[in-house]
Amino acid sequence: MEYWELYDETLKPLNKVVPRGSEIKPGEYFRVCGVICINREGKILTTKRSMEKESNPGYWEFTCGTLEPGEDPIKGAIRELEEETGIVAEPSALKYLGTLKEEKKFSFIYLYLCREKLKDLVLQKEEVSDAKFLSRMYFLSKLYGDSYAPPMKRRLVHFFKDYQEFLI
Repeated sequence: MEYWELYDETLKPLNKVVPRGSEIKPGEYFRVCGVICINREGKILTTKRSMEKESNPGYWEFTCGTLEPGEDPIKGAIRELEEETGIVAEPSALKYLGTLKEEKKFSFIYLYLCREKLKDLVLQKEEVSDAKFLSRMYFLSKLYGDSYAPPMKRRLVHFFKDYQEFLI
């Protein structure tokens, strides 16, 4: 079972841990982390959520997941990246893009300029059913359509200015 460690609106710990999916009070937040991967060809890695997922099954996304209680965001980002895609990255290889305060959560987002190719990925079948590296134009057409999970779309759009220069 996964757990959420709860924080207030300023990211101050509330010293409260609840099972993931619990109803939380207004003013309580949990933390997630995500990694936007762009390869040497300037294509962005997008993964398809497994149909077994409780929320947004079958939608496209970027690697993202819940931080474990007490987990440092960059360590969580590295853990999620490896769990979902098999990509092993060093903390120094990730660039922190920022933290987005959303309804009930804070999202810590990183950029990873990867060397991996699609054939190198090892997908976690419970989480991810497919993966693709998309060109800038194809990615943007998908992003502004209905293909992306709404929370992922919000994060990708919010941080676009921070990673767009790497897309071709």
